[in-house]
Amino acid sequence: MRYHIEHETILEFQYPVREHHTELRLTPRDDLNQKLHSSRIETDPAGTLGQYTDYYGNRVDYFCVIQPHSRLVTRLIADVEPLRSNPFDFVPTPAALQGEWLKKALKEEPSLNDYTLHRSSVTPPIAKLTTEIDKALPRHLPGAPLMESLSELMAWIPSILTYRPGATEVHTELVSAIKAGAGVCQDFANLFISVVRSWGVPARYVMGYQAPELTAKAGEGEVATHAWAEVLVPGGGWIGFDATHNLLANDRYIPVAVGRDSYDAAPQRGSFKGDDPGKKPVVNITIQCL
Repeated sequence: MRYHIEHETILEFQYPVREHHTELRLTPRDDLNQKLHSSRIETDPAGTLGQYTDYYGNRVDYFCVIQPHSRLVTRLIADVEPLRSNPFDFVPTPAALQGEWLKKALKEEPSLNDYTLHRSSVTPPIAKLTTEIDKALPRHLPGAPLMESLSELMAWIPSILTYRPGATEVHTELVSAIKAGAGVCQDFANLFISVVRSWGVPARYVMGYQAPELTAKAGEGEVATHAWAEVLVPGGGWIGFDATHNLLANDRYIPVAVGRDSYDAAPQRGSFKGDDPGKKPVVNITIQCL
């Protein structure tokens, strides 16, 4: 299925700001599992756009608005086609050999350790979470099929967190969400990642979109960015796990940016000079099937 995406962000300030530097991670990924047919970035006020690929393989568009302004609008317009219709369509490495497969992958590509060893306030050490969780954490035993352990983990997470829109902010500490017993998609993804990393298995954060038919089916109202996790599975590569909906990511998921956690994959970040922190951003997203 091919999708047309428009993602608009509006920043407004009571008093003009200047020298506004902005980075955007909005362009959908273009790889073996997804084809990017077209994309463009628009800004108002106009800024001269530059582009680079960051450490995690995300396309980053950047620009600067020097002159004073009280409103900044950024807009992505893209056509994209996810290709991974069946996430189970791979020949799994025998369970007894999966540990060696992962050791070899980490040795041959040391950067994968970033997705195994990294800890932050949103993906903290597992010991910091166990004091707040009164249930036994799912375990992955040596020699056990990794996909089975991951499926058990995904089914376990709703016993810890209830999905509640607005329960947390984008970068709320995971411990706070667990204490409250509620969170949003970022919290579900972060808890999944934290447990998987405690097994010594690479896991990364994904920011992107769900197809509109999935959003409607889940009864989540307006379209918004979504977050899930990807795990490096022996024989299968990076497989997506949406713990919020207990689903594996397929061609109804549109990955945009990946990273160790939500800080690495933020859709928009920036800095400016001025005395006004600005109002809460207004984000308008439309996704249409082509």
